[in-house]
Amino acid sequence: MYRVPRRVALLMISVLIAATIFFTTTYRLKPESTPEIDVKNTNGEIKRSKKGSRLILGNSTESSQKLTEQHGTTMYKKYGVPITGLNHTIIYNKVPKCGSRTMDMLFTSHARRLHVKLNSHIRYDLDVNDPKGKEEFAIKRVQQLAAHPPSLFSDHIFYFPVEKSNNPVYINMIRDPIEVLVSAYYFTQHGDGAVGPGTIIRNQRKYAEDMKMNETFDQCVLKEGKGCISEGRLSLMLRFFCGTHPKCRTDLEWSLNEAKRRVEEDYLIVGLLEDYESTLRLMEKLAPSLFKGIVTDYDADERKKRSGFVA
Repeated sequence: MYRVPRRVALLMISVLIAATIFFTTTYRLKPESTPEIDVKNTNGEIKRSKKGSRLILGNSTESSQKLTEQHGTTMYKKYGVPITGLNHTIIYNKVPKCGSRTMDMLFTSHARRLHVKLNSHIRYDLDVNDPKGKEEFAIKRVQQLAAHPPSLFSDHIFYFPVEKSNNPVYINMIRDPIEVLVSAYYFTQHGDGAVGPGTIIRNQRKYAEDMKMNETFDQCVLKEGKGCISEGRLSLMLRFFCGTHPKCRTDLEWSLNEAKRRVEEDYLIVGLLEDYESTLRLMEKLAPSLFKGIVTDYDADERKKRSGFVA
């Protein structure tokens, strides 16, 4: 009887877990029949105004904010609940290989076109060895940024909580979990033009120690290589929503439930790379003071890229 190798089995399990978040978010975010997103807010009620759509932002004010009663504590959700004004700190704890550079550049160009000074911290440092240390730094940095809103904290960092007085607005992007693994694999091998492969391998040595530069992702999976299906890589997307609790590394069922809870309670939106423009349209609707016109800016940036012009 053929026995599935342990790492391949872990890959299958982790992909199923990540896919749960992916397709749940798809159901919550993706319009079914039309790219136009028309959200009504009448008497505190947020709902779709066009038939045939699966976009769900919430029900009444009470049910959209009050999530559940657990252990005598009322939990409130922020997911899909509109916000107004510029007095906010955007926390973009970006999942790697999910279009974060494009989003960062878009935030910067959008603020410039709005003539808004955006105080920002934009980095791409993924430190899986000392997540608590990075969390402590991030909390202090957000406090500094929050003193001069609007502000943006953008980094590859696991979810971390901040005081409500900082007016945090959590956002993120995800994509098909298999595509994340494939993209991360080839990024580690070859870089992406902005970052060379030598730098990548030095920073991710434990993932690349058995990686061959000309080896395909499929070949890596078949030999159960660490560069493609190590346990750290398989559960990485989940940890960006679960956080730094020890169980986020050791208990997949607990970490999945914790990640879903964090999304419901703390995030304004979790978008899909595969449905990028609809994600931007939702951002416009949910936070118009911060993101109004961002779809137009994105289209303009894309036209510049196609023409070879860089501003």
